[in-house]
Amino acid sequence: MPRCMLCSSVAAVKVPYLGGHLCSTHFSQYFERRFLETLERLDMVRRGERVAVAVSGGKDSLTLLYLFSRYRRALGVELVAVAVDEGIKGYREYKLEAAKEYAEKWGVELVIKSFKRAFGFTLDEAVAALMRGGLRYKPCTLCGVLRRYLLNAAALELEADKLATAHNMDDEAQAFLMNMVRANLKALSREGPVSGKVHEKLVPRIKPLYFAPEREVTAYALIQGIESPPVECPYIAYSTRHIIRRWLNRVELGDRSVKYRVLALKELLKEALGGGVEEFKTCKVCGMPSSGDVCKACSLVAYVRPLLTNLFNE
Repeated sequence: MPRCMLCSSVAAVKVPYLGGHLCSTHFSQYFERRFLETLERLDMVRRGERVAVAVSGGKDSLTLLYLFSRYRRALGVELVAVAVDEGIKGYREYKLEAAKEYAEKWGVELVIKSFKRAFGFTLDEAVAALMRGGLRYKPCTLCGVLRRYLLNAAALELEADKLATAHNMDDEAQAFLMNMVRANLKALSREGPVSGKVHEKLVPRIKPLYFAPEREVTAYALIQGIESPPVECPYIAYSTRHIIRRWLNRVELGDRSVKYRVLALKELLKEALGGGVEEFKTCKVCGMPSSGDVCKACSLVAYVRPLLTNLFNE
C-alpha cells in the first residue's frame, strides 16, 4: 500500500510530478497552498475587494467557493456567489440545489440569474427551436455566450471587483486545443488566468484553479466531503470540447505530462501573439461590452426568438 512521502501515513493521492504520494492531510495543505500562491503571484485579488464566485453546482466551482469561503478573512475579501439557471430539465435543478446547500453551509450569499427571466426562453426551449431551424448554432455555443453574459451582468449588479471562475488546468488545455482547431487567434492570444479591466462594464475575471489538474480538484473535493449531483448535461453530445476532452485524457494515459506541455505552449503562443488585449465597444442594443456594434448575446437572442415564435405557433 502506497505511503505519504512526507509522513508515511496511508496515501490518498498520487502526485506524479512530485515523484510520489500524499496523504489526505498533506495533499489538502498542498492544494490550498497552491490556490493561495496563485492568487498572490498573479495579483488576482486585493484586500477590501468583493469577489463574485461563479458557481454551477459542479465539483470544480463548489471547490472554488469552499476555498474562498475558508480563506476570505485571511485574504481580506468580501464574497458572493453567482449561479445561472439555463433551464435544462433533469440537470440544472439538481446542480442548483447543491449550490444553494453549500452556499448556505459556508455562509455565502447566492444570487441566481435565469435565461427565462433575462431572455424570455429556457435553453431547452431554445434548443428545440434551433433543431427546427437546422441547428445553425450548437447548444453549447448558445449556452456559453448567454451564461457568460449573465455572470458578468450579475457581477456588475453586485458591484464585484473580480469574477472568479473554476476553470482548471484540463479546462484550459481543452480550450486551447479547441481554439487551435478553429484557428481562433483572438481567443488564443487573450485567454489566461487573469483578465484586465478592458471595459467599464466588464468585470475582470480570475481563474484561481488555472494550474490545478482536474483529477486533483476531484481528489480535494472528495477529501473535503464536497459532493456534486452525478448528473450530466444532456447537450454534451453536441460539444466539441467533449470530444477533445476524451482524446486528451486518452493521450494522458501514456504521457502524464501532456496537459502541462499544452498549457506551456498556450502561454508561449500567447506571448508570441502579443498578449492580445482586445478592444471592446459598447453594444448598441443592451449597452454591455461587445467586440462589435452588437454583442454576441444580443445577436443570438435575436436569432432564437423568431424561431421560438414559429415553433410555438405550429
